[in-house]
Amino acid sequence: MTKRFPNIPEPKLVEVDYDADLASLKARYQEGTGHYPGINDPETFHLEQIAYEKNELKALINYESKQNLLPFAEDERLDNIGLLTETERLPASKARTVMAFNFSLHTGLVIPQGYQVIAVDNQTIFETLEDTVVSAGTLAVSVNVECIEAGIQGNGFLPGQINQAVEPLTALESVTNTETTQGGAEIEDNDAFAYRIYISPSKFSVAGPYEAYEYFARSSSSSIKNVSVWTPAPNEIEISAILQDGSLPNQAIKDLIKSECSGKKRVPMGDLVRVVDAEDVTATASFHLQIFSDYASLAESIQSTAKANIEAAMNAWKTQHGRDIVPAALTSLAQRIEGVYLAKGTVKDSEGTVITDTKSVTKKQRPLITLESFTFEVVTENSQQTFE
Repeated sequence: MTKRFPNIPEPKLVEVDYDADLASLKARYQEGTGHYPGINDPETFHLEQIAYEKNELKALINYESKQNLLPFAEDERLDNIGLLTETERLPASKARTVMAFNFSLHTGLVIPQGYQVIAVDNQTIFETLEDTVVSAGTLAVSVNVECIEAGIQGNGFLPGQINQAVEPLTALESVTNTETTQGGAEIEDNDAFAYRIYISPSKFSVAGPYEAYEYFARSSSSSIKNVSVWTPAPNEIEISAILQDGSLPNQAIKDLIKSECSGKKRVPMGDLVRVVDAEDVTATASFHLQIFSDYASLAESIQSTAKANIEAAMNAWKTQHGRDIVPAALTSLAQRIEGVYLAKGTVKDSEGTVITDTKSVTKKQRPLITLESFTFEVVTENSQQTFE
């Protein structure tokens, strides 16, 4: 089984079974010599070595054979599979944001491509992506900028934290970012790349099917975790993306996605393409653990582990379009931990109504659950029952 495609069985060219191979070698040795090698015989050591190396080779054969298959290929092997559909791994992406340039009176000017501004750390530099013509009398414009270095280091600068121009510009009074910087990510990982290869045949239709739009949207940046596409009306396409960290893309990232899915680079078959935010289906959650008395000394550690597991699940859910809210799925993450007698969880929707079973989330939405409390108590029950 593979986490990329869970329903695909894992193939094996040869069976790896050390005990069976060793028994076969001993039987063949006995057949040829008339002596069955015992545990203290020197021949046994050599036969065990042969069986071990044989199974190492079998495991390598199985591994290398799976490297030719999309569900299992890794690194350079996966890159080569991508070539079959002209799909290349996305490089590390650069953080983006929108800058507001404010001017005094002027007769017209140009903000040149590559004009740089620096963040409050005095290290991280962003630059404009193209020439921007500012007409006479225009005192403010918004311009997309991109970090000059790829990776996550350009993420997380809050509005107002990029406010210093590297070089002077005619009539410029102030410059500041209006959105938090985001979109910086490392090189595309194997699982994300494999999924893009899987849907890549849809691109040959030139953005017709949903999967074609999904492919092009995902291809715009390695910072994108999930994409959803739907049609609100005939010939209208709406695209929603969620980033790796669970945040929604800022306007600069939306513009990047739209450029990948529009007439600038694709022919969208007459479709009107919009990039929109996923709607948040908000909920709050509270959990209470009852811990066996003989695990009392580990109670705080158990609580910490359970809380971390549930928070990780909620963070994963918020990166998924259409992921229904299932309280039992969260509670079970705590219940399965050794030492937990009973895990209780309460999840309420935005109106304060307890979600008893599930709450449906559409492909236009994503679940956003806030953890309000996480408590525990030690009960008198022991994990080991004794009978007198």
